[in-house]
Amino acid sequence: MTPTTAPAHRTREPADRTDPRAEAERAAAQRLLNSYLRESGTPLPAEGGDGALVARIALPVADASLVVPVVHRSVFGHHAYGAPVRLEPSHGPSSPVRLDELVRLVLNEVEAIAARVFGPVPDADDRKRALAEQIQGSVDATARYLEHHRDTGAPVPDDPTRAAEQSVLLGHPFHPTPKSIQGFGDDLASYAPELGASFVPHWFAVDRRILLERRTGPGPWTPGPVAAAAREALGDRAPVGAPSPGADPALVPVHPWQARHLASRPEAARLTADGLLTDLGPLGAPVYPTSSVRTVCDPRFPTSWKLPLHVRITNFVRTNPVPHLVRAADAAAVVGALAPEWDHPGFAALAETGFRTLDPGAVGDGLAADLGVLYRDNPFTVGRQAPQVLASLLEERDGEEPGIVREVRRCSPDPGARPGAEHTADWLRRYLAVSLVPLLEVFERDGVAFEAHAQNALLVTDGGRPEAFRVRDMEGTAVSRGRLRSGTGLPPDSPLLYGEDEAWLRLRYYAVTNQLGHVVAVLGRHTGADERALWHTVRSVLADRPGPRAADLLSHPSLPAKANLVSRFAGRGEDPLYVDVPNPLFEVNR
Repeated sequence: MTPTTAPAHRTREPADRTDPRAEAERAAAQRLLNSYLRESGTPLPAEGGDGALVARIALPVADASLVVPVVHRSVFGHHAYGAPVRLEPSHGPSSPVRLDELVRLVLNEVEAIAARVFGPVPDADDRKRALAEQIQGSVDATARYLEHHRDTGAPVPDDPTRAAEQSVLLGHPFHPTPKSIQGFGDDLASYAPELGASFVPHWFAVDRRILLERRTGPGPWTPGPVAAAAREALGDRAPVGAPSPGADPALVPVHPWQARHLASRPEAARLTADGLLTDLGPLGAPVYPTSSVRTVCDPRFPTSWKLPLHVRITNFVRTNPVPHLVRAADAAAVVGALAPEWDHPGFAALAETGFRTLDPGAVGDGLAADLGVLYRDNPFTVGRQAPQVLASLLEERDGEEPGIVREVRRCSPDPGARPGAEHTADWLRRYLAVSLVPLLEVFERDGVAFEAHAQNALLVTDGGRPEAFRVRDMEGTAVSRGRLRSGTGLPPDSPLLYGEDEAWLRLRYYAVTNQLGHVVAVLGRHTGADERALWHTVRSVLADRPGPRAADLLSHPSLPAKANLVSRFAGRGEDPLYVDVPNPLFEVNR
């Protein structure tokens, strides 16, 4: 089966003459240096005047320093660098450093940090080699995405939701391999959201004797035309145990790449031969992949699908093991029970409405993970609100204004000018009212901590003003065990339950360090507002909020941050190391 592809609607703009490869390498170097500084606890030592700052970043293992021009120095570590980068040994002349050499030098330092935290790593050289290859793969993919973006122009705003989902070209600002993807091979253009991909899903019919499913909310899971086509194709072979004559069979959508992967699995072939699994081929309307690559959306259908994909994306192979499905369903059940009492009109969680997979007791954990599907509420069908994924709005690409700054400027008294400090601070206050304030109050009230990082956050604006904030992907939700309310139906052994301190740590990292810290950094660099002054604005908003958690954010000198670089090296992606970083909400009051 050859997938159909359709690039996102775009309009031609004057081409950005920046070389995509050079921009991709600069972005990689920036992420590598900023991650190293954050995870080693090293402040950016910059010196110079008249706007010409130069940093000397110590490399103890190499007994040398990196000498780097600083284009922008950020309060919260979102620094930007110029070229060239030079290596200055303690004894001897300096020399220019290419990206591959920079990677080697930094990974040697990372090995030393990991040894101090976790103990010596016996296969350190192999780990460094593998991570360096993944960094290079991320750079190669980024360069391809940037070239596509340059050649096709900016997305037409008739579908801003899709345009944003498919415009996260650089990725996480503190991750060494934000665009690493291993598995698609030559099929990347058919499936990468950054290349405007669209395709028709494959569908499988599952005999209900080997089906495992759970409903946590209302809403259709299968489009009517797909169900009708499946019934016609199955005829008398409709899966055993169908609820009633004419009822929809048990259907699961499958990514077309995953369908080919399953065709190579002997255990799937046995189920097919036994009549327990039926490959129906591509059915229905095209869908587009969102920024996560494996979650797909038909903008005309009120449910999106989080599909398993046996492809390594950033840290992991992205299948859906049953424990992950159960965790997401538990979170959706909690949200369904509690959300009607939340008094935050501009805030909502897009909960999963359930899952469908094969029973691992009948087919094994691996095949269940390779066919498990999460069904997610998608209330943004045609003609309704059009949210934009925050990660896209925060992208800082060469020669382009970040999307979030365009939103600030749209509602400015002078939209043609750079947004001023007062207007930007007012915009930030509106943003906090629909994002951080509800996130904190939901945690205060019910102990629910959402994984509200920039790629899980959707922003709705009205004329540029923040109107609504949506958080998605319930699998990352944490609930404080000590404050679990009765009536939620959550079992006492649910993996969703955490100690109070750990649940609070997760919320602080995702909502403040990751998401809000990025928002403030981008606004501080690209508007007339100073980054430190914007943290004062955040502080003033939180100072007016009741409850101990807002007060804790203002009085604690540090915030938690994921150490993505060290954790990747140490093989701790599923259980990452956290490090403390200076809390700007505390610093601005000193």
